[in-house]
Amino acid sequence: MSPSIPAGRRTGPLARVLALAIGAVLVLGGCGSGGSGKIPAEAKADGASSSFPVDIEHAHGTTTIKAKPKRVVALSWMSLDVVAALGTVPVGVDEQWGGDKDGYTPWFRTQVEKLGGPLPETLKYGDAGEIDFEQILSLEPDLIVGLYSGISDVDYKRLAEIAPTLPYLKKPWDGGTWQEMTRTIGKAMGEEKKAEDLVEDVGGQLAAVAVDHPEFKDRTFTYAVALTPGSTEVGLYLDYDARVRLLTEIGFRNTPSMSAIAATAKGTNWYGGVSLEKLDTVEADVVVAWANAPAEVTYSLKDPLFSRWKPIAGKHYAFVQDPQLAMATSGPTVLSIPWGLERYVPMLADAVAGKGSTGAGS
Repeated sequence: MSPSIPAGRRTGPLARVLALAIGAVLVLGGCGSGGSGKIPAEAKADGASSSFPVDIEHAHGTTTIKAKPKRVVALSWMSLDVVAALGTVPVGVDEQWGGDKDGYTPWFRTQVEKLGGPLPETLKYGDAGEIDFEQILSLEPDLIVGLYSGISDVDYKRLAEIAPTLPYLKKPWDGGTWQEMTRTIGKAMGEEKKAEDLVEDVGGQLAAVAVDHPEFKDRTFTYAVALTPGSTEVGLYLDYDARVRLLTEIGFRNTPSMSAIAATAKGTNWYGGVSLEKLDTVEADVVVAWANAPAEVTYSLKDPLFSRWKPIAGKHYAFVQDPQLAMATSGPTVLSIPWGLERYVPMLADAVAGKGSTGAGS
């Protein structure tokens, strides 16, 4: 059986967007809704808007934005956070993995409330993940953003008939770094100065973590998905995945086995699968993983092959069970990173120390 990994992103033409799959939800525990992280609610400066029109190149061509957008539809993960952080409440967004009963993450809801709301309409999809173009049209957007998506060329053309559209820049499900996403959307929104301020602010928070935790420096890691009954492989994320990039920004170093993991990835998947019987070939000081439910963590740690993997046997692991924390760290943005750091970092410190964090009670 293949890894139950990333379920996540919708499976339809659009892009199999968000994720979650099925159930998955991420986050780390206990964090309640509002969070106490130092979310940069507003960028420091007023202005310095770009002059329009602006042209932005992407995987499907070049999009020209003629005037500052006021009604933005944000598809998939992350883009919605950036739009809100730059001072504009989107008019339409996808329900988010780890979101509340209405589909909004706590950091996004808090930001919208700071901006005076109202909360945006959540977007609908067909059973196979088809975009509801009529719904998007009804929202009368003047910009559609989906940097972290798998928007196909066909869907892009239809969306572009509705409004200027920004799909992924280079390849599906790779929105670039959170800094690149912030700057790209900042350019599209005419808010390059605000975008740069946000990048500087959040980048400083990550740099501070690296300074406060020198034990993270150069510790090798791999990011996995907890096992489910019947699993014969472990799903491991590739180096361009956002949750992997985030760990490298606070000092960790990718497993030297990344090339071997990448060789197992199929199609445009952003993860590979390694047989449980070959796990000892994957070198890592620390294993970070997310789970859909506590039972998956228990199952993983009791699996006779998985439990013998060196970092697991040495309790150098951190399982993120809370859907909100999982989302905050799997789709890191200028809003979610500040929200998630104070919950995530202690788990990582425990993993490095060989205390094995399961996220329980966090």
